[in-house]
Amino acid sequence: MARVWTGLGSRASYLRRLAVVFADELNLKIVTELYMREMSPNQFYEEFGGGSISRVDKRFKRLAENEWLRFVRSESGDGRRGATEHFYRATELAIFDHETWALLPYSIKVTFSWRSFKQLAERVREAVEKGTFDARPDRHLSWTPLLLDQVGWDRVIAAVDALFAALFEEQDDAKLRIFNFEETPFLATVGLAAFESPMRSNRRVGPSLVEGRDTMVPFPLRLSKVFADELCLKIVAELNLREMSVTQFHREFGGTSVGGMHRRFKKLEAICWLRQVNEETGGKRRGATEKFYRATGPAIFDNSTWADVPEAIRTTHSWTTFEQLSEQVKEAMSAGTFDSGNDRHLSWSLLRLDQLGWEKMVAAVDTLFALILNEADRAEARMAKSGEKPVRMTVALMAFESPKDAVKAP
Repeated sequence: MARVWTGLGSRASYLRRLAVVFADELNLKIVTELYMREMSPNQFYEEFGGGSISRVDKRFKRLAENEWLRFVRSESGDGRRGATEHFYRATELAIFDHETWALLPYSIKVTFSWRSFKQLAERVREAVEKGTFDARPDRHLSWTPLLLDQVGWDRVIAAVDALFAALFEEQDDAKLRIFNFEETPFLATVGLAAFESPMRSNRRVGPSLVEGRDTMVPFPLRLSKVFADELCLKIVAELNLREMSVTQFHREFGGTSVGGMHRRFKKLEAICWLRQVNEETGGKRRGATEKFYRATGPAIFDNSTWADVPEAIRTTHSWTTFEQLSEQVKEAMSAGTFDSGNDRHLSWSLLRLDQLGWEKMVAAVDTLFALILNEADRAEARMAKSGEKPVRMTVALMAFESPKDAVKAP
């Protein structure tokens, strides 16, 4: 365990920066939007809301202080009544690099993965309902099961990661063309997934977690509370492996007073990262009751995104294909294979593109699709010679036009 906590310590500053973004859903919305384009607080408020212009302005300043936003330029005049309007761009997206992801407790990883996939499902459903998903004949939607050796796995993951990075370079190129040629941009969503699927449906990998309860606490805030306190992260990680009480954890790991440890356990229980699973009395407890806790996982079979889909949408080829992919994701998460390793990929990216940017992006997705099929053939030939046992990977690729985001910021 010492190596893990040393690693967490070395990434603590980045986790604290992530805690700033995740502390408020408005912060996350600002960073996401400003990674696509420059905006001022006033411009953001007019388009997305956010409570009040002063609240949005404070969030911009807080994010700039923590280097999530950078100042780009100022403008005055043109109806601003003598005021100066400041424009910003996001310096990066609030994502996990491989090093940080590898150090997160399994329960946080699988909960984050399930939430990310549900968000992608909502983007797909919205696009299908509003008719943009299939509006372009060259849109892409596929999921492909593969049997790979380790070399093939590494090559496919590297190719998916490379495409993810290239998407934002293409968005930057599109921004320049849009500015120079005054073309109207549109929104596109690209979804990428590459994960291990179980070879047998009854196989279980990784910790057996307790199912989490419903909570009104927004998910970004739940993450923020853990990332801001290294000891909370340590508690969650250890309780992935076994049930423990406050007294037992304090005796083994220390780190603060018993009272301070108790407050952390109760906070983590309140935001549904822990759940009480047992209690004991008697012995050296002198009449007291000792409560034992375990880390929680997501309710993977929560079908809220899918349950009330209209029949006209449910029967479309696009939605049927996506539902089939959903079953693959649920199977892998239930079996524990989805996040059993750190070299898996799951992302969805909302991009502002022009027509040329779209064409180049779709061509890159189609090229990746051909690459993974070729890699599966090459892996089969290598395994025939080496005798290496295959690993089952599922790769999902999608690129489609999204409707204009009309949802106001919280």
